[in-house]
Amino acid sequence: MRSDRRSAPGVHIVLLAVARSPIGGYKVAYEYANALVDLGVPVTVWHSESLQAFTGGRRRLWPAVRSVLAWWLRGQRRDWRRHGVTWFTLDERVQLRATGWFPRIRLADGDALLATAVQTMPFVADVAARHGRRSAALIQHYETWADTPEQIAAAWAAVDERVVIAPWLAEKCDEAGLSSHLLPNALVADEYPLGPPIGERPSRVLSLLSPHGYKRPDVVIGALTEVLRQRPDTEVYTFGPAPERPDMTSAIHYVADPSPERLRELYQSSRVYMCGSDEEGWHLPPAEATLSGAAVVSTDIGGVRASMEGDALYAPRGDVDALAAQVISALDDESASQVRTDRARARLLATTYAGNATRLRGILGV
Repeated sequence: MRSDRRSAPGVHIVLLAVARSPIGGYKVAYEYANALVDLGVPVTVWHSESLQAFTGGRRRLWPAVRSVLAWWLRGQRRDWRRHGVTWFTLDERVQLRATGWFPRIRLADGDALLATAVQTMPFVADVAARHGRRSAALIQHYETWADTPEQIAAAWAAVDERVVIAPWLAEKCDEAGLSSHLLPNALVADEYPLGPPIGERPSRVLSLLSPHGYKRPDVVIGALTEVLRQRPDTEVYTFGPAPERPDMTSAIHYVADPSPERLRELYQSSRVYMCGSDEEGWHLPPAEATLSGAAVVSTDIGGVRASMEGDALYAPRGDVDALAAQVISALDDESASQVRTDRARARLLATTYAGNATRLRGILGV
């Protein structure tokens, strides 16, 4: 698609490298792409391998060159041309682009650019400034694994507008002296149908096992092991992106890279969903599990309170025993768990991507 041939102003969403398996932040960006084209806004989604080398507010040549070489040698260019995005259904009106190098974005009058990961923000701000266009960042986390706090604040400040998905991220913007717009994540209700009432489900606990350190796989395994020690009749299931089973007791089931259908089955058949992370932006799995009718237990973090508010049971970060105790409490008190789940589900369903996209369109001025 050549943006200078369009009559309506459009939005260019800039992501890092193509993701071959589901990533929550990408899913949110793709949902916005679909919702914006439903509003008649042309959308192009860009993926760039080299933008991962954009740190400290500047392009780093040799890491970018290595990224391009990896892009070719791993066959990702061929794979992309053949398959595109395989794990999410994008509207056919959304234009998709993927490159090993930095994107060459052609802008028409009135177009706006939306950055995602912190590495994309200086790039987007630079392109927008050179062409006199509007820039914004969709801030989904405080990405200290990607850059320093000082450089994150600078990246946020580089764009014209900041869209945050959780109140705690709005507070981070405030601390940096920056304004922001709060657009909490929405969920597509049809993707997570409601399962049976909690009292009709088996005594089953479900949790995500991710290799990322801040998601604390050690805490998840520790808490689930303690639940099994105290309640050996409990069924414990985990899922994650890794193909190999993590090192843990054989009593904990592991589902590798589940399909959307399999994940829905897990959500709908579990009485409790447990999160053990130290930090999340706006954590999707607890909210997805809630729509499917499961109760939520979590470490006390802003990325879960953003969706669950007071309708989850919380434990301090890193406290394996407290987390296990809250899981057992949720399993034992079916009535209280059902009340919390019903209340949270109704609140989550009140936010939609259609409504959020209308607000985002206004923020971007398209």
